[in-house]
Amino acid sequence: MCGFTYSVIVIAIDSVCNVSESAIIQLESVPCVPKLIETNVQCESGAVAVSWEQSKGAHYYTVLAQGSGGYESTHNSSKASFVFDQLLCGLSYTITVSASDDSCTSAESNAKQINTVPCIPQRTTAEMLCSTNTGLVSWEEEDSVSGYLVKAAGPDGHMIQCSSSRSSCQLTNMHCGQLYNLTVTPVDDRCDISNAYLNLQSVPCSPTNVKASLQCHSSSIAVTWERASGAFSYDAVAFTSTGHQIQCNNTETFCDLSDLLCGQTYSISVSANDETCESLKSDAAVVQSAPCTPQNVHVEIQCASSSMVVSWSPNPDAERFHVEALSHTGALLKCDTDDTRCIFTNLICGQRYNITVVSVRGGCESKPSPVNVASSAPCVPENAKGSLDCVTNDAWVTWDISEGALSYTVLAEEAGGHQVVCNSSSSTCNVRELKCGTLYTFYVNSINEYCHSIHNTSSFDLETGPCALSSISAVVECHTNTILVEWEKTSNVPFYLVTAEGDDKTIINCNSSSTTCSLEDASCGMHYSIIVSSSSDKCNSLRSPPKSIYTAPCVPKNVTAIPLCEEKGAVVHWAPSTVPTTYHLTAKSFDGHVKTFNTTVNNLNLAELHCSQLYRIDITATTANCTSNPTVVPFRTVPCEPTGLKVDMQCETNSAVVSWDVRPGSVEYIASAESQNGDKLYCESFGTSCTIQGLECGSIYNFTVEGSNGICNTSLSEPLQDGAVPCPPNIVKVRMQRIKNKHWVMISWNPISCPDVEYLAAITGHIQDSPEALMDISSYWLPRPYFEFPIPCSTVYNLTVRSRNAAGAGDPSSLFGGTTVPCPPQNVKYSGSQSMLSWDTSLFATKYTVYSVGADRVELCNTTGLSCTLTNLDPATTEVTASNDVGESIPTSAITASKRRRRDLRDSEIFGTSGIDFSIPAEVTVIVKRTSLHVKWALVGGATQYVVLIEEPQNGKDAEQIYKTVDKLSYVESNLKPGTTYSVRVAAKNTTGQSEYSEPIWITTDALK
Repeated sequence: MCGFTYSVIVIAIDSVCNVSESAIIQLESVPCVPKLIETNVQCESGAVAVSWEQSKGAHYYTVLAQGSGGYESTHNSSKASFVFDQLLCGLSYTITVSASDDSCTSAESNAKQINTVPCIPQRTTAEMLCSTNTGLVSWEEEDSVSGYLVKAAGPDGHMIQCSSSRSSCQLTNMHCGQLYNLTVTPVDDRCDISNAYLNLQSVPCSPTNVKASLQCHSSSIAVTWERASGAFSYDAVAFTSTGHQIQCNNTETFCDLSDLLCGQTYSISVSANDETCESLKSDAAVVQSAPCTPQNVHVEIQCASSSMVVSWSPNPDAERFHVEALSHTGALLKCDTDDTRCIFTNLICGQRYNITVVSVRGGCESKPSPVNVASSAPCVPENAKGSLDCVTNDAWVTWDISEGALSYTVLAEEAGGHQVVCNSSSSTCNVRELKCGTLYTFYVNSINEYCHSIHNTSSFDLETGPCALSSISAVVECHTNTILVEWEKTSNVPFYLVTAEGDDKTIINCNSSSTTCSLEDASCGMHYSIIVSSSSDKCNSLRSPPKSIYTAPCVPKNVTAIPLCEEKGAVVHWAPSTVPTTYHLTAKSFDGHVKTFNTTVNNLNLAELHCSQLYRIDITATTANCTSNPTVVPFRTVPCEPTGLKVDMQCETNSAVVSWDVRPGSVEYIASAESQNGDKLYCESFGTSCTIQGLECGSIYNFTVEGSNGICNTSLSEPLQDGAVPCPPNIVKVRMQRIKNKHWVMISWNPISCPDVEYLAAITGHIQDSPEALMDISSYWLPRPYFEFPIPCSTVYNLTVRSRNAAGAGDPSSLFGGTTVPCPPQNVKYSGSQSMLSWDTSLFATKYTVYSVGADRVELCNTTGLSCTLTNLDPATTEVTASNDVGESIPTSAITASKRRRRDLRDSEIFGTSGIDFSIPAEVTVIVKRTSLHVKWALVGGATQYVVLIEEPQNGKDAEQIYKTVDKLSYVESNLKPGTTYSVRVAAKNTTGQSEYSEPIWITTDALK
């Protein structure tokens, strides 16, 4: 039976019944299996207490808690109870107990199932559903929890709660303007202590006691109210019956509504806001805005009666109207009426009035109507007089400036009814084309846009000179400044005097006894009046009628070309000609582009010129018979738009370096980044790059650049779209962990400060350092900053992490490289009376450990070599592991016996060669340099790597080995012991196996001097 101590005696009996009795041996049976297992969760601490009935024969007990997620916890106890205080929350554990003495362990007890305390709810959030004043509380749901309870307590004492078996619930009928304290508790019918705490601000209360008053002078409404609980700010909104809306906001309890429409009735309400929600609107206040400005104001000047009539459209919103007419001399005329017109009489001549009309209701006036300008009749000109120019037969008339006149008309009238009119905007006028030998009466009238003055009663008379000679002809000789004049010969006139008077009153003349004469030094672009007379007394002698002629046009002067940036051209100006002229303009660029134009005015717009080109602009002037020499001016066009746009996003500084190619003509560049919502950021540079700061992580931008020559900006470059993607994460921690018989690598990193970021981890490597066994694994995109990968043993790996959001995926992080836990040692064998235990090398192992795994796990041997000598070896309870800085391998417990002695084993058996048909490396040489060994060997066909084994014999003990795998034909081992003898051997290997080792080379390092 279990748990008993038996006394064992062996009696030998033969056929004659002689009895021989052995010595008594005490033998203990296996301890009894523990019974009556009881488990209990301690709510306050979260620990699990386990108790059971004492088992006969038990010296101690082993308590195992096996979690549902693969997590386990094992502890020994000398008592019939144990408390687990490190179990994970929210998991279901299976509890078993086994009893042990010094030799044996009982079977496990019946399993007891228990759930640990629920975990504190994670990722708890609370938000208001503003329209219903309902709080939505959510959390991350746990599989082991049957339900959740949410309690809310407000500062006014109001308490509400909700419950749910899912990941959220809603708190209804919350009081307005309260900051509620929330508690989220998982419910499991045992322990309700795993609370999560958070706050939730309910919808603000509606403002009360809203008052509104019209501010007539500023055309605004002043609104006030009382402070509302829970409000951070307020919005006041005013509506009209026609749908017009205006609003203002403030953190205080007042604001002004501006931009009112006139003649409207406004309904004003106020709502309160916090960071999330808006309250219900307050009760409305009603205000009527100021009356509208009078429309369609019309002014009529009645010249004959010296009066002015002002009228406007009816306005039902006004009680009366006020009209003002302010003259330029400061005189003010006023009129108040409830009609739609006012009449001002007895106006003074020459007055200019600014007329405005306002609507009036109560004490509030509308804005004045737009100013209407009108003038009374101009005053009559005074002191009119004139003189006769006998060369041109023109009359030069002058007078005094009259008040209110914009222009003047001079009328020359003869007795027979012939009239000549001259118009002028100044106080002089040259009356042309008068008849010879005729008496004219001259009248001067003043004019403005409304009226004429009456005829001047103090008119004056002039008589023109006689015309006895016949008509003449005149021809301009182009480019010679000469006018050739011809006439018919008159009897009894031996001598003729030719006189030409220009519009600038300059005179040139010549004389002749024949019928032709040349006038020299005529001015270009001038109108001349020419007469031929018989003496120098031109008014009284015989004379011809005047002959008008225009000289050759002048070369265009004062030519300027002003850039037209938007039209990619220029506007060209030059001095106007005093004679009727046609201009011909040619623009030609260095790249062969030509544009030609003809015009009669002194300016021209050139558009769509080639960018970044130097143009030659030629302008000539042409009259009826002559063309001037050209005027030449150079002009540089708008620079071409930049090309070669590139963007280098700088996620660490939320900036972008924008670069482009240089373009001729640009001296400065402006780069911009426009987000999808229209916001723009800029940078400027005199070079070919600049940095745009302030980019928002997660936004997509259209990048453009434009150049400038200091006057015009170029067209925008072709846009380049790029996203402000998140930075590569920094890998903070890489940890290996063992779960059952597998190793996992846990990667974690710092979250990126950027909205809606997801991460992807990737791991690559060579399994067991083989170039033909590649590993390439990636996670899926997740918002959490960690991930786990199952990973093979003895593997070199590289880890990277990328981040992404709406703007795109960022660059991978810097490589994080490492090696994994070594693989379990293979081909573990024991032999000899001293139990020599040996094994094959494990890649990347730095040491090996041998354990006894009987009642307790006890370390038997720890070595950097490939064997250990043990006493009392029990292969059934022995296991071997390989270790490095990363961790310890899965143990190898498959140990086989070898009938040969250790020293008889071939190297290929000790070191795990597979007997493949590999050549042993030849030409092995070893050179000593102080305490370093330089090993070289010849190439072996089919080998991808080589194994170098360096051993140091130690007085009959197993050799200590240095075991290195390399992929070259040489190896250097440094920092060996000075004055020490080593053996060196080399083997070839690939992924399928390894050759035998070469013959050992014995060599001694240099001794210290």
